[in-house]
Amino acid sequence: MNSSQRRHPCTPPSLKRQECHMMHGIQNEECVREELTEKRCFAELLCKREAMNFYREPLPRKRQGGPKGSCSALVEKFAFPENELALPDTVQKSEREHCRGIVHDLAKCLSKHGVGRTNLMDRP
Repeated sequence: MNSSQRRHPCTPPSLKRQECHMMHGIQNEECVREELTEKRCFAELLCKREAMNFYREPLPRKRQGGPKGSCSALVEKFAFPENELALPDTVQKSEREHCRGIVHDLAKCLSKHGVGRTNLMDRP
């Protein structure tokens, strides 16, 4: 397979999001998981450092032991409730503030690349 035949790595999640939007509409909450999965793909491709901080770095815990979770598990638990087990029983205000900064950095990077204004895979 030559480079012109290679598929973009975010094509599969983008197609799933497009299919969901076609079935449920763009403003419908039914597609949140597909939208977040597509966003993660683009984040890991275009914003490696920010994506690592959001999706993989554990929450800064003052106390040792128990699950640490990540900012993505905390922020996206409404869409991925199965990840709640990875979170500590209580999340401190300082941890939420820490994640707020990481979310801001990731959103800024994605915006710089045009992710969010229009979906990159929808462009001609």
